[in-house]
Amino acid sequence: MSRYRILITAGVLALLAGIAPAQTETINMSVLNSRRHRIGVTDNPMVGFFTSADQGATWKHHGWKEYIRTFYTETDPDGVIWSACGNGVLRSTDRGATWRVTTGWDVTEVLKVKVNPAHPGEVAASTAYGVIITTDGGERWRTTSTGIKRFFSSDLTWMPGARGGLLAATEDGLYRSLDRGASWKASGLRGRGIRVVLADRRNPKKYWAGTEDDGVYVSTDGGVSWHARSAGLTHRTVYALALDPSDTAIVYAGTFGGGVYKTIDAGVTWRQCMRGLTNPDVHALVVLSSNPSTVFAGTLNGGLFKSTDAGQSWEFNSQEDAQVWGLSVGGAK
Repeated sequence: MSRYRILITAGVLALLAGIAPAQTETINMSVLNSRRHRIGVTDNPMVGFFTSADQGATWKHHGWKEYIRTFYTETDPDGVIWSACGNGVLRSTDRGATWRVTTGWDVTEVLKVKVNPAHPGEVAASTAYGVIITTDGGERWRTTSTGIKRFFSSDLTWMPGARGGLLAATEDGLYRSLDRGASWKASGLRGRGIRVVLADRRNPKKYWAGTEDDGVYVSTDGGVSWHARSAGLTHRTVYALALDPSDTAIVYAGTFGGGVYKTIDAGVTWRQCMRGLTNPDVHALVVLSSNPSTVFAGTLNGGLFKSTDAGQSWEFNSQEDAQVWGLSVGGAK
């Protein structure tokens, strides 16, 4: 029997057995800058937006060659790429070959951009000057910070349990909007600097928040109340949080000075996972749905690290001496 027939037969048998064909996510990596960058030098390392479709074995750079500050990139369900950059929100509809700045000249320092999974034309972004939102795929943006006391926002998430709901991380706690950002109300942790906020897509009432110097908090009532979950977390500034898609009791936290921490009991206890991780400042994390034992950690000035044993050990992967500011997972390729 030919190799081709063997592959076809194996595929048919897998389908009959109810086994879905293996898929590999596309990993999006946003590299803000590199310590190897030198003014006036023509062979500086590439920064910006990179993707990998083979679990980090190879990386491909997309778009601009010049130096553009890129904080975070996300792909919507239709394949449109959105990038949060120093010069605004950039959009690509051709897999990163060409880009358009969708925001005006007055929008700068965009730190996160998040697509509404239920309505891809709705995109919200956190900036140093507040929250902005588009409901028409980036044709028009509006500032939506009414009710927020201190405008600087480092992250936000769409709320799966509330149509049009948003939860924003600010320098003065968390704020919640139930009307696509038209108005905001304080949603807990007032006075605390929130660095990251994460929705549990399997439980629309559950959210996680990482803070500046105050550890991790969890809400199980849609952001109404928050409870500390930091036992064992000795490094309390948390830049990144990532859920294991196969078991949401397993959560990874990227910290300043302490590397990666992991909980297997929904935050009741944490343990440090540093073996092989030579840079302790972790600013980005992502766990692969197709293989939850594979975790990537982006560091500040140390590049990208990869674990294939659920965080027990790490190996350097890419971008030596770079600030890997953002990681996300796109569609299957």
